[in-house]
Amino acid sequence: MPLDTARADRSAVAAALGPVLEPGTRIAAWHRDLPPGLTKAAAVLLAHAPFVACAEDTPEAALARLATKLPAPLAGPLAADIRLLAEGFAALTGRAALRFRLEALVGHGCHRWHADAVGLRLLATYAGPGTEWLDVTGGARLARRLDPAALPAAPQRLAPGAVAVLKGEAFPGNAGNGCIHRSPPNPDDAPPRLVLCLDEPGRIPLE
Repeated sequence: MPLDTARADRSAVAAALGPVLEPGTRIAAWHRDLPPGLTKAAAVLLAHAPFVACAEDTPEAALARLATKLPAPLAGPLAADIRLLAEGFAALTGRAALRFRLEALVGHGCHRWHADAVGLRLLATYAGPGTEWLDVTGGARLARRLDPAALPAAPQRLAPGAVAVLKGEAFPGNAGNGCIHRSPPNPDDAPPRLVLCLDEPGRIPLE
């Protein structure tokens, strides 16, 4: 669906991604088309790739801190979208504070299949190919044994602009069944990707 941040709100985002909370569900996605203004805002930051910026706090405070760590100004459309997603994710998870990570990735990134040791994690790709995932059970233990040449299912890929919440190994009752995923193959000479990651604070040092 087209994105209209003037009409969307955090409850709508949480509703679109809410199915991830259901037992047995490993991923929920909100498929959307990015408007030109948001694509242009992402391009401003991509001109300074590679970089990674992190912040932890309430959505509003973390966004302000994130902006100070970026190599270029955080344009209004992109700031508004990140805040929308953060507020929706906070409503979904029931957390007042979140960890933000915005990074411009050159090359393959985290290209090995894995399942995260977190409860829930939101991923949104603003530019470049989206995250790949496997619709299989087995979680982190299976991921460590996967043969890339003989996968148990065909990889599925999120389109640029799509927002997904992945259920990790630490979600209550989900040990051994985290969503197996990876950064998509992206050669070093390919355009960089701009990816937003949101999850629980306090797990990893910011610096």
